[in-house]
Amino acid sequence: MTQSERDSQYTPHVAIDLRDQNSMFLALEELGIAQMQDAWIQKNQPDHEDAQVVHEQAVEFMDDMVHILSGHADESRVVANGWAGEKLSAHVKASLGDEIKRLHRGIDLDALDMEALIRAGLECYVNDLKLLTERDQLEKMMGREVPAQEYIDFMVGWSAVFAGIKTELKLPQTFFIWKASKLR
Repeated sequence: MTQSERDSQYTPHVAIDLRDQNSMFLALEELGIAQMQDAWIQKNQPDHEDAQVVHEQAVEFMDDMVHILSGHADESRVVANGWAGEKLSAHVKASLGDEIKRLHRGIDLDALDMEALIRAGLECYVNDLKLLTERDQLEKMMGREVPAQEYIDFMVGWSAVFAGIKTELKLPQTFFIWKASKLR
């Protein structure tokens, strides 16, 4: 590896454009990795020496994502295009309101402030990611696997909503069937 290749590996990320679906896809994926790592350790090795650190990192990732999407990050981290904050929050409420109500039974969306709405939307994403991971683990135990395209379509659906490209969450039908079976 050359010096320039090594240096580029440690270059800070460019500011994220929250209206760009590819950027949102990557941001959600990073959040998902932290959340799923924490969930796995909590379930399988809660006494692991790094369990607390991993959990704190997952909380920090979630808090940072809420901070970014709420419009509190400076221009070195986020492209200032007016999407973060109230616009994104209103979009989350309109696009994911039913999802939020399903996950947080009895919640009054009108009583939530901007940050709470954004956090609730992200919690819905993480919950769905946990369900997809659970299904993937079950399929692997049975000698099958969830097609990679299903994961990609799942992430495309979520990133399209958070980037404001779609007003309705569209996820793979096989995922919705699995999710419905878990809601019973």
